[in-house]
Order: sequence, then structure tokens, then C-alpha cells
Amino acid sequence: MTKNTKTAINTLVFLSLGGVLFYWAIKNQDLNELWNQIKQVNLFWVGLSMVCGIISHLLRALRWNLLLEPMNYKASTANSFHAVILGYLVNMALPRVGEITRPAILGKLEKIPFNKLVGTVLIERVVDLFITLFLALLIFIIQFQLITDFIQDLFVEINSSSIGLLLGMTIVSITTLYFAYIKRKWFYKLPIIQKFKSFIEGIIDGIKAIFSLHRKALFITYSLLIWAMYFLMPFLIFYAFDDTTHLGISAGFTVLLFGTIAMIIPIPGGIGTFEVLVPKALDIYGVGSSIASSYTLMTHAIQFLVIAGVGIFSIVYVIFKLKKTSNHEME
Repeated sequence: MTKNTKTAINTLVFLSLGGVLFYWAIKNQDLNELWNQIKQVNLFWVGLSMVCGIISHLLRALRWNLLLEPMNYKASTANSFHAVILGYLVNMALPRVGEITRPAILGKLEKIPFNKLVGTVLIERVVDLFITLFLALLIFIIQFQLITDFIQDLFVEINSSSIGLLLGMTIVSITTLYFAYIKRKWFYKLPIIQKFKSFIEGIIDGIKAIFSLHRKALFITYSLLIWAMYFLMPFLIFYAFDDTTHLGISAGFTVLLFGTIAMIIPIPGGIGTFEVLVPKALDIYGVGSSIASSYTLMTHAIQFLVIAGVGIFSIVYVIFKLKKTSNHEME
């Protein structure tokens, strides 16, 4: 089986899973009511949210350029920005493939070695991972009572069949771990374990590389501003719906965390996972299922529109730039 075939099968499987989750998330909703709620949104806040989305990608391009400095490479902001956008555009269809597409495009535009650029993308992911973990800890501390009450309510709703399922999964997990320990020498040789080991080593190398940056303060500033934009994108949509205008900063951080987790799961564009997890975040704050679903669909649609809309321009830009470079080389 070729690598392309495996990628196609994986994409089809995860896309199907996303479709099932999406259907499960909205199957009990009145679609006419959802549509009516979406039609009544305040477009000013929607537009402002989209602007924040574009700014976040621009900031990511600027931060990426800082990672090139220790290696004595330099890229234009425009080239880095369009490479970032196209990476996200590919990720909408092929999860994680965009992480390869992005450095491949910038490498062609700027004549920078591909492997060097892949390393910088890994460093970015390390930084984003730590920010996500910090965000989770911060939300848990700030909203400790709300979250514990929500978890308790979930356990109250669990029926006997769910308990049996959880018990069965626990037994299988313990058995698997015990078997892995007994066969650990063989287990360590598995390709997936070797990849995981390489991933962890890459994270460690990425952390070390951050300390060699020429402009550390600016890198931290860009990182914080990127996540500020990520926060503002869903937060501003609170004001687009009458029934969510009362939600505050704490709710915004919770929605950001749940939405980030949904997008990390390797399902194309977070389809299904986003529609399942974000309403759960809103449920913590007492938002009804109907308005929660409308809010989630609108927020997710904005992310798609920003990437797809700017992505079309980025495709034209990259094709033009590569053609222009090719013509200069032939002269």
C-alpha cells in the first residue's frame, strides 16, 4: 500500500467519523430554528471576528520569520503569510499534511532547505502546546467550582450501560498496559513507538532552540498576541447573538480551550468534534442547546471562511511568485 493510499484511507475514515459526530451533535436540533438564529446575528461582530482571524495568521507568519534568524535565513512577511494560510487550507482536507505543505511552499518561495523549515514548524507546535496546557490549567483554577459541578452532573446522567462500557474500557486499558510492559522490548521496536520517541525528542530540541532566538521578547509577544486573537475570534461572536452577550472572559477562555482540543483531533477541519465539544463548553455556563449549536456553527463557519477566502488569494499569489521565479531562472 502506497503512502498516498494510506493518507487517502485515513482521511476518509476520519472524515466519516467527523460526519457521524456532526450528525450526532445536531440531530436533535430544530434546523429551522438554528437557521433563524444564525440569520439574526450581528454582522459587525462577525466581521470583527474574521479580522482577528486574519491578524492571527499574520502574527504567526511574523513569529515564524523570527525562528529563521538563528539559522541565518530570512523570508518576506508576505511569503510566510501565504505559506501559513495554505498550510491551514490543506489541513482542512488532510489533517497534519498542512504542517508539511507550509514549509514546502516557503522553501520553494525563499530557497530555504525544507528540513530546516520543518524544524521551525515543530518549535511552533511546542510553544502552542505549552500555551494550551497553561490555558487548561488557568481555566480549571478560575472556574474550579463550575467545572467540578459540571463533571458531577455528567456522572449523575451516566446510566448503568455507560458505567459498564467505562468499566470494560478500563479493563482493556489495564490489560493492554500490562501486555506492553511484559513485551516491552518488542514494543519499543514498533514503528509507531519510534515515531513517538522521535516526536518527544523533537519537542525537547524545539525547547532548546527557543533559547537561541535572537529576539526572544518579540517571539513571546507574537505568541501571546496570536492566542489573544484566537481568544477574540470566538469571544466576539458572543456579542453577535442576543442570548450569549452576557457571557464573560472566563466563558471565552473555556470555549477557546474546548475549540482548540476539537481542532487538535485529526479530523479534517475539526468537523464534528468542534460541534460536539464547543456546545459542552457553553453548557457549563447554562447556555441552551439550540443557541449553543447556532453559536458553534457560526464560529466554525467563520474559521472556514477566513481560511478559504484568503486561501484562494494565497494560491494565486504562490502560483504567480513561483512562475515569476522560474522565468527569472531561465533568463
